Amino acid sequence: MYKKLIKLMKNIAIKNNIVLWMSFVLLQIAVIGPFTPYAATNAMQPTALWVFRIIISIVIVLIVGKLSEKADKFNELEKKKAYEDVTTGYHNLNKLKVDLNSEISSKKYSSISIILFKYENMDMIRQYVNFEVGDKSYIKLHEIAGEFFCDICVYSAYGNKIVIMLPGYNINDAYSLAKKFIQQTKNPIYIDDLPISPVIKAGIVNYPLHETNVDNIIVMLGKSLKLSDMTHNDVMIYDDMAEKDKERYYQDLVSLYHALKGNMFKMHYQPIVNVKTNQVESAEALLKWNDSNHNNMSIAELIKIAEDAGFINEITKWVIKNVIDQIKIWNGKGIEIPVSINVSARDLSDDTFIDYVKDCISKNNIKPKNIQFELTERSIINDGETAAKTLKSLKHMGIKISLDDYGTGHNSLKNLVDFADKFDYLKIDKIFIDKIIKDEKLIIVDYIINAAHRLGIKVVAEGVEMIEQIETLKTVDCDMIQGFYYSIPLSPEELEEYLLIFP
Repeated sequence: MYKKLIKLMKNIAIKNNIVLWMSFVLLQIAVIGPFTPYAATNAMQPTALWVFRIIISIVIVLIVGKLSEKADKFNELEKKKAYEDVTTGYHNLNKLKVDLNSEISSKKYSSISIILFKYENMDMIRQYVNFEVGDKSYIKLHEIAGEFFCDICVYSAYGNKIVIMLPGYNINDAYSLAKKFIQQTKNPIYIDDLPISPVIKAGIVNYPLHETNVDNIIVMLGKSLKLSDMTHNDVMIYDDMAEKDKERYYQDLVSLYHALKGNMFKMHYQPIVNVKTNQVESAEALLKWNDSNHNNMSIAELIKIAEDAGFINEITKWVIKNVIDQIKIWNGKGIEIPVSINVSARDLSDDTFIDYVKDCISKNNIKPKNIQFELTERSIINDGETAAKTLKSLKHMGIKISLDDYGTGHNSLKNLVDFADKFDYLKIDKIFIDKIIKDEKLIIVDYIINAAHRLGIKVVAEGVEMIEQIETLKTVDCDMIQGFYYSIPLSPEELEEYLLIFP
């Protein structure tokens, strides 16, 4: 009975604390040690033996106690590391999640707002000043935030971000505080007598307005901060519609990629008519997406997505191949019409672009003069030296070059003069043509045409839709016209029929 009781108490003690168990063993030895008989003789133990056992037990208890104490300290240290940012000493994202879960579970507050501040130029300071100053300025921002919001709700995140949890604050109050904090940080802070001017942006999410799950709230904080970058606003509240737009953009991107690989594009051609002869001088090749889900997507949107995704070069090459194939078909039918193809800045900087064009022309045995490339002012501004080199190579091949959307870029006249020897045609943007009947717009168009003609460049007016515009353009000696007045973009077969009417 006694042994069973000892065993039960020992099991209970072990489950709770090893030191408690060892103390219990020591007590057991001290109290009944002398009465514990030898197993063999059943005689009582000598005093020296059970005293020795007590001493050994005391030593064991002390050792185990120290080890247990160190283990507890180690666990506390690990817990601290798990919840503390190494650089700043402030609580980190793990602690934020714990605290936010706790606040939500307590149901004490009906609204909790969370602000994520990003120290935008911290990496630049680390790079151009030094790493230590960058870290010190980051820590200083935490101190400023601690004074502004109160230390209890300030957290470090991701190396250059500060998170503020505001229990009891609605979204409008949080927005107002974020704006005030950013305004306060616009004053330089001094690190080692060096003035540092932090650039701060913020994103805000609210519980339960936007989300009730803590992990999702953290994800939304990052997304709201990205919205700040996209909109160039210093503070952005999480916007579900903006997020849906991003998701739609991504879906369009995936669909566009599959369309390219699945040959789902088609080409249409819009005639360009000579003002004096009323005959078709050339045609512009326009890419169409043969997908009912994207019928409303403009060419500009399509190109923008492809440029952002980095595969505009592949689309341009697809267009070049298909246009040259079509020119060969038309040549076989006795139709010879120059076709202009839009190219981007990325195309001009592509090392394989020139060779690809040469190869397509050579394989199809067509005349290079029947190919024209159109590029915008933005294309030549980005990298003028590379653009000039590529354009020179194309001109040397006998390909004609057009400057598209003229007048919408910066320093348009300068660009025209600098690249005058590279261009054969200049296309005046539709925004000028729309109001050409008004005297002030006519003066601008007249000036552009005169300047182009003096440089030996022919002029095309884009977006012409009314007879009054045509008559006005004739008075300022415009060379060619493109627009819905003459024709919408046509399929290859429709263009063939159109040429029978306007040869």
